[in-house]
Amino acid sequence: MATPSIIGAKEMLTYLGAKSNSEVAGQKVVVTDLREEAVVYINGTPFVLRELNKPIDTLKHVGITGPVVEHMETRLKEDILSEIRNSGGLMLLHREEYCPSSNQASVVGYWENIFADNVKTPAEVYAALKDEGYNIAYRRIPLTREREALASDVDEIQNCQDRSSGCYLYVSHTGFGGVAYTMAIMCCRLDAEVNFRTISFTQTLANVHPHSTCEECLLSRSSEEEARRMGDYRDILSLTRVLMHGPRSKADVDIIIERCAGAGHIRDDILHYSKELEGVSDEEDERRAFLTDMSIKAFRRYFFLITYRSYLYCKSPTETKFTSWMDARPELGHLCNNLRIDK
Repeated sequence: MATPSIIGAKEMLTYLGAKSNSEVAGQKVVVTDLREEAVVYINGTPFVLRELNKPIDTLKHVGITGPVVEHMETRLKEDILSEIRNSGGLMLLHREEYCPSSNQASVVGYWENIFADNVKTPAEVYAALKDEGYNIAYRRIPLTREREALASDVDEIQNCQDRSSGCYLYVSHTGFGGVAYTMAIMCCRLDAEVNFRTISFTQTLANVHPHSTCEECLLSRSSEEEARRMGDYRDILSLTRVLMHGPRSKADVDIIIERCAGAGHIRDDILHYSKELEGVSDEEDERRAFLTDMSIKAFRRYFFLITYRSYLYCKSPTETKFTSWMDARPELGHLCNNLRIDK
């Protein structure tokens, strides 16, 4: 979900059954915040810091770690408290307002009366919710589409698995971003432990056969674009030949991607960026560089999902980290660092 207000977070957690009462303990929910921006809650509403001349553009902190973001949020809270002490409790805030008639959004400034107790970091908000009886565990793992896919991120996400939890809730800027990738990682982990794929869903993916090779899948498809849509790129086929259970791992991941498509579709992202690249002229160097970068990042997420699924076939995550497993296979690192999107 997108970053909620405190009231919104309570409503979502109540909907998921996390609220405990005197008779029944709430269902445990693992809340993972994927935002790379520093967020501070003021009077129950989340706010972020933006540049004055670019109030709508997200500040980029690509590659930042969770502890660093939380430190930034603590510093931002301290700055806010200092300002309201010096201004008699008032602070100039901004909100984005949308006008349906003109189909345009504008940023409007307003003065807000703020008490120190009503300024909180996200970690403080979720700690307070836990004290109020919501059965939750809070994690901060910055992960967006702009971030380079890393084996260490996979380990961080899979380490969020909690056998006592009933739900996993992901928070991001707009509700999309890195959510689809994060969900797919967790689904791969769960799929390795419990075969949760239904027969009816598997039948909807008639072109994906766990026991056939990816080359056979490619030959059975009627068009080049369909093959690309299904992720049958040359480097992915090379990957499936190198990996243990390679074709089966890709088939599993393709099913999981479809299951997580409501939060974003990783294969469609690759296809979208690659098709956009085909329409860029030689003079548009900046746009070409951006699309190339985003397409390779999406491609690496797909690469890591397939590799991760193979790792789960071969190893127990409690015994060997995914990062260590990758480091022991330099050929996989070579493939990952030299990915090219072609048919």
